[in-house]
Amino acid sequence: MIKGNCLISQSGGPTAVINNTLYGIIKEAQLADNIEHIYGALYGIQGLLNNQYVKLHNLTKDQLEFLRKTPGAALGTWRYKVTEEDIRRIVLNMKKENIRYFFYIGGNGSMYVANLIHEEAKRCKYDLTVIGVPKSIDNDLLHTDHSPGYGSAAKFLATSVLDIHMDARSMANSNRITLLETMGRDAGWLAAACSLTTKVHPNFRTLIYIPEVEFSVERFLTKVQDVYKEDGYCISVISEGIRDQNNEIINKSTVQKDAVGRPQLGGVTPYLTQLIEDNTPLKARYVFPGIWQRSSMGISSQVDVEEALEVGKQAFQQALLGHSGTMTSIKRQDCIEYKTEYTSIPLAEVAGKERLVPVEWYDSENCQMKKPFETYALPLIQGEAYVEMNSGLPNYQYL
Repeated sequence: MIKGNCLISQSGGPTAVINNTLYGIIKEAQLADNIEHIYGALYGIQGLLNNQYVKLHNLTKDQLEFLRKTPGAALGTWRYKVTEEDIRRIVLNMKKENIRYFFYIGGNGSMYVANLIHEEAKRCKYDLTVIGVPKSIDNDLLHTDHSPGYGSAAKFLATSVLDIHMDARSMANSNRITLLETMGRDAGWLAAACSLTTKVHPNFRTLIYIPEVEFSVERFLTKVQDVYKEDGYCISVISEGIRDQNNEIINKSTVQKDAVGRPQLGGVTPYLTQLIEDNTPLKARYVFPGIWQRSSMGISSQVDVEEALEVGKQAFQQALLGHSGTMTSIKRQDCIEYKTEYTSIPLAEVAGKERLVPVEWYDSENCQMKKPFETYALPLIQGEAYVEMNSGLPNYQYL
C-alpha cells in the first residue's frame, strides 16, 4: 500500500449520526502504518477547493468520543455545484498535500462528486484512493439497503407523530386537521416511517402521502374529512416532494431553486392547510420539523449509531484492500433476524441516482404503508443512544 495522508470530507445535509462515521474512519486510519497524517476538509467542498484542511490525527481520546454523541457535521458542510475546473483544482490541492486516501461522506449528489474526483485522479495519473461513504436521512441512495442517518430521523418523526396523537386525543371538541411535513425530496422514506406508530398503537390512524404515488387534492380533502368524522381529529404526514397527476410539485408556484440548481422543496403543508380551510368547514394547522428531524440526537436509534460507526470503519478497510472509485454499502443478510454485512459498489452505479419507496408497499386507498415496509424499517429504529448531559441539557461538543 502506498504511504501518504488521509483526507475526510462531510457533504450535503447533516444527520444525527454522521460524526460516528467520521469517528470510524479516524480510528481505523490511526491504526494504519501507511497513513502519515489524517486531515478533515472544512465545510465540505469549500475546504476541498481552498485547501482548508484541519488536523484530525492530534485529536484526544475524549474529543473523539464526543464526536459520537454530537449531531451535525463536525467538519462542516456546504451545498455547491462543482465545475470541471473545480474538480481539477480539488485533485491538485490533494497532490500538493500528498493526500492518497480520500473519504467522502454524503448522499447521492456527493457520490457523484466523489466519482468525478476519482475519474480526474485517474486522468492525471495520480494514485488516489477514493471511497464514498453513505449517509442520508432521505434514504435515497441506490445499492445499499439503507443509509446511516435514516434510522434516527425515522425514529424521531415516528415519535413526534405519536406525541401529536396523544395531544390530539386529549382535546375534546376543539380539534382540527394536523399536517406534518417531512423532508425526503423525491423519496417518501421519511413520511413512510411515521406509519411505524401502528406497531405500538394500531388504533392511531395516520394518513401518509409519499411522492412515489400520485397526489390528488380532491381525494385528500375527502379523506381528511372522513377521518375527522370518524376519529374526531385527523393527522396526516406529507412528504415535501408530493406531485400531482402531471408530475408537478403540488405547491410549484412557491418553489425556488437551491444552491445546486434543484427545486428547493418544502412548504407544501402551509399550502394544503389553506386548501382545507378554504374548501371544508374544518380548521387545520401544520407542523414543520424542518432540520430538527435530522439533528435530534436525543431521539436517535442505537442501531443507526452503530451502523454509522461501522460503515466508516468498513470504508477504511475497503481502501486497504485496494478498492477505489467505490461506495461502501450495507447489505441485509436476513429479514427475519436483522443482520447486515458490508460490501463495495462502484460510484458510477450510485452517483446522482435515487432509490424510491416501492409503490407496492403503499396502500393508496387507506393512505397507509403495508406490512413489507414495517418489516424493512422497524429494525432500523431499534435501541436508544445515550447522550451525555450537562446541567440538564445535551453536552454537545464541536471540533
